[in-house]
Amino acid sequence: MNKMNVAIPTNDEQNIAERTGRAKGFLIYEIDGQNYKRIDFRENPHKHHDHDDHDHGTHSHEDVMQVLSDCDYIIINKVGKHFKQDLDSANINFFKTKVSNIENALDEFIKNQY
Repeated sequence: MNKMNVAIPTNDEQNIAERTGRAKGFLIYEIDGQNYKRIDFRENPHKHHDHDDHDHGTHSHEDVMQVLSDCDYIIINKVGKHFKQDLDSANINFFKTKVSNIENALDEFIKNQY
């Protein structure tokens, strides 16, 4: 496996946020083989959007995709159809996990890459 950047939505920097689009921000990790290191925390520009105030037919997470543009994957617990469409358009893969602890999720992600 080559080096890659992985984003994880979080509110507390310990656990994966349940609502990706409303997470406080994203921890960015560089993964190199079986090792990972935290390289950044990025604020979520979408976190203050009121999802009840706009038409989901034109709903976009473009601002989030720009923040994650150098990421190859995002590790999440759930993905909504609009967020998934935007990830696909931005060529960002997603890895779904039931694990909430970030370090455990990273370990699971790495094991699944081999």
